[in-house]
Amino acid sequence: MTTSLGMCTGTLLPDPMGATTDDQVRDAAQAALAAGFTDASVWAHHIDAVQGSGLHIAVVEAAMAWATGTSDAAAAEAELFASTAARVGASKIVAVCMDATWPGIDPARDKLALLVEAAGAIGVQVCVEFLPWSAIPDLATAWALVEPLGPNAGILVDTWHWQRQPGGPNPELLATIPGERIGYVQVCDAAAEAAGDPLTEAMTNRLLPGDGVVDFAALFQQLDAIGATPFVATEIFNPTLVRDLGSVNTARAMREAALPLLT
Repeated sequence: MTTSLGMCTGTLLPDPMGATTDDQVRDAAQAALAAGFTDASVWAHHIDAVQGSGLHIAVVEAAMAWATGTSDAAAAEAELFASTAARVGASKIVAVCMDATWPGIDPARDKLALLVEAAGAIGVQVCVEFLPWSAIPDLATAWALVEPLGPNAGILVDTWHWQRQPGGPNPELLATIPGERIGYVQVCDAAAEAAGDPLTEAMTNRLLPGDGVVDFAALFQQLDAIGATPFVATEIFNPTLVRDLGSVNTARAMREAALPLLT
């Protein structure tokens, strides 16, 4: 697969889940640029701090109200995310469910359709990310959710979630999904054994590609086989690495580890 490589700028923050200043967000964007990245996947509440840095915001993350919120909240969120994506020139919007339970796949799909319609009107694809601890724990659930909504509703394959999803990687199902529906791939590696709470591991102990057990060659060969041309970005949450190396050297290490996956 040949494509450009982006970065999730949130991974360069010293405490991604904690309080973050605009200066820290701008520093992360500048570190990504210094390491050679030109495209970024950016959390919506960081957009204003990143915009103007020189990074192109290719992806806006992450819509959540559609999964467990009211229809009114989902509609308002759809309008906000679509307008934000249009303003920054993004081509993707990420949608996630962080909760372990939800009202059900059908009502969630009805509200997700509001986001897909708003995004599709401006040529933006919505990509649903599956999270092992959530009501969308695996590729199968994500595909069942988005398949009826058409090509403007895609899937985000995060390689940590791909490895940790219940039952492990599912190349057999991936082989049946049209390539256009895999719109975004986030790359990082995972240790052989899960360590404690999955959310904590996902946000603190991801590994550089090549340092864990993810079979990147098999995954990218399968993506090629189905004709997928996703946006690809590093998403390697490891605050210890950022503290030890500094944000610029961490970004360089991420880029150097991930670039060989794309050729």
